Parts: sequence; structure tokens; C-alpha cells
Amino acid sequence: MNTNNVWRFWKLIFVAYVFFLLWFVVVKPIGFIDRIQSILENRSIGIWNYNVDPFRSISSYFRFKTTPFAFINILGNIVAFCPLGFLIPTIFTKYRKLSKTLLICLISIIGIESFQFVTMLGYFDVDDIILNMTGCLIGYFVYSGFRILARKIAKPEFRK
Repeated sequence: MNTNNVWRFWKLIFVAYVFFLLWFVVVKPIGFIDRIQSILENRSIGIWNYNVDPFRSISSYFRFKTTPFAFINILGNIVAFCPLGFLIPTIFTKYRKLSKTLLICLISIIGIESFQFVTMLGYFDVDDIILNMTGCLIGYFVYSGFRILARKIAKPEFRK
């Protein structure tokens, strides 16, 4: 497989990932109308769809850690964003530094959270940002590990 095909492959994976991420994280087709209606009802009584208190949602999940919802929510928010932390430095060479990758991830995540708030498709939750960024960080470390491994394979040491 030549280099152009490899780049096309990763770009295709990235586009598919972004599509599925937005579909399942933002749109969430199941309960679409009910979710908007619930948020509208809450807003009408002064309850807005946001949380800006760090660890408020996460700590409530840990209090109910035996329920599947808590576990799925924490793990889902982390796992869903691991590919972003991996794919950004893989595809975009100018964002290969950890700080640049995480900045792009943060901007993307805040954009998603803001979109959910404005469109009433979900909640703007700072805890989601924390968990999503954790996923991006894990993805970046996986990318870094693969990069180190690739260098070692490409330049094997000559033994005497």
C-alpha cells in the first residue's frame, strides 16, 4: 500500500468517525423529539440545559456506580473521543504536538456541547468536556505509542 493510499484510508476513517460521532453523540436519533420537548419544558420553568460545575455530574455517577447508566455514560464519554485524539495527529501533521492536538480536541468538544445546548438536542456539561478530553488524551497516547513503535521498526539497531 503506497503512502497516498494510506493517507486516503486515514482521511476516510476520520470522515466516517466524525459522522458517527455527531450522529450518536449529538443527534441521538432515539428519543429525538422527546428530548427537545423535555428541555423546552424545563426551560419554561427556569431550568436550563447546562452544567458548569466541574465534577457535579461525574460525582453523581459515582454515587450510582452500580447502575448501568452511570457506567455507560462515563465510559461512553471517554471511549467516544479516543479516536479523535488518535486521528488528529495521524492525519494533520501540523497538529502532532500534544498541546496542539488537545487544543483542536477542546475546540471541537466545546463546539459539540454548545451545539447541543443551542439546538436543545442535549446538555452543555463541563463534565462531558472533562471526560471527552480524557478520551482524547488516551487516544493521543495510543498515537504516540504507535509512532514510537513505527520508528523502532523502521530503524532497527544493528547488533554486533
